[in-house]
Amino acid sequence: MESESLEQRWRTLLSYLRPEAPPPDMALYVKPRRSCAEEVVRKLLADPEAYRKFLLVGAKGGGKSTELRAISQRLRSKMTLAEVDLDRSGVLAAAVSAYDLLYISALALLKRLPENEAQGLYDELSLRYAGGDTTARQGLGKLGEALAGIADFAGMATTAASAAALAPGMVPVIGAVTATMSKGLRLLSRPSEVVAETSPRGRSLQEIAEKIAQAVQAREQRPLCVLLDGLEKMNGEAGERFRQVFEQTRLLADTWWSAVIAAPPSTLTETSSVDGRGFSTKAVWGFGPDDLGSLVDVLAIRFRDAGFDPEKDVVAGGLEQMAERSGGLPRHAVMMAREAVTYAMDEGSPRLEPQHIEAGIREVGETLGRGLNEEHLRLLERVAQTGKLPGDEKAATLFADGRILAHPPVPPGMRPRFAVHPLLLADLEPREGGDAP
Repeated sequence: MESESLEQRWRTLLSYLRPEAPPPDMALYVKPRRSCAEEVVRKLLADPEAYRKFLLVGAKGGGKSTELRAISQRLRSKMTLAEVDLDRSGVLAAAVSAYDLLYISALALLKRLPENEAQGLYDELSLRYAGGDTTARQGLGKLGEALAGIADFAGMATTAASAAALAPGMVPVIGAVTATMSKGLRLLSRPSEVVAETSPRGRSLQEIAEKIAQAVQAREQRPLCVLLDGLEKMNGEAGERFRQVFEQTRLLADTWWSAVIAAPPSTLTETSSVDGRGFSTKAVWGFGPDDLGSLVDVLAIRFRDAGFDPEKDVVAGGLEQMAERSGGLPRHAVMMAREAVTYAMDEGSPRLEPQHIEAGIREVGETLGRGLNEEHLRLLERVAQTGKLPGDEKAATLFADGRILAHPPVPPGMRPRFAVHPLLLADLEPREGGDAP
């Protein structure tokens, strides 16, 4: 095989190994043993007029975005869906408020309406979102620009063939995509704030959101559900931001549609009252210690779809080694595989050899080890010994960064169990008696 052809094969595989994104095709989805997708779908369909709201909670890189897409796939034939990928829409999760998210959700629903019906509703929505300020409202753009800024899970329409798939009269976004997506969705620029559902601004925005929901409902004759991804990237202040968005206002809880939202990792490290504020939380555990075989399948199916045979093109046990050393986090397993492939490419190797696997694992491990000080290591040792998370902001940060892992409760217990990432165990002090933690 010529080196150029070999390099191209590896490059094709790299396109399947992008750790920051869900599978490029849901045909590559591997159901975790503790998948919550079917449970969420069952509860939404049992009483769609209850407008239930679910928050998917769990570790960063643990598969929340993938489970959200699995839910979307299962609901598609039963409900009218409005999908929002905040990352691809250019929305900064750390700055977005419940007020912004209500506006974004209503915009996503507007995409389901013909242009002649959507135009008047958008004019009213954007003016109310701007608090009646006509100058600020102009900064939000025209209807086509605003709708083009909402990216769904599958991607924006970019070809005439895609546009032809739209129902007659639906708002076209061709031509507006390039101009608007480079800037992202336009939102009001203001300090983070909490707008109460009982305030004049809150009530005003909810009224037009209800009007939009009713218009879509009348056209589609099916229950509505908004699926929202991208809030995972609330960093540092995630706990406080989470409370501002989901606890301190009911703007998102009191809407005329169901919703499933991928929430930030802080929901597993801090107690909250969201379950009493209109939301139901569902944990996404990734692939725990008893489900590593499924994580091996996650890697193997991507290799096969890219034209590789995991039995021949990967050293025996290589995928299993990466799954085990990842601690069950799919993002870390994919990162390891990606790094291993780059090392194989550099050597011109036709398959992943032991040194490539080990180099990929070490690359991820050294990334996790950077920045750890003595206090961090003491916290990790405590977690390794007790299986509990200390009530410390640094411990919560270590979890959010993937250095501490969360595993499901063991009956009859109800709380999550916490563990140190396998790649960091060698850096901890041994327990009394010489055993490693």
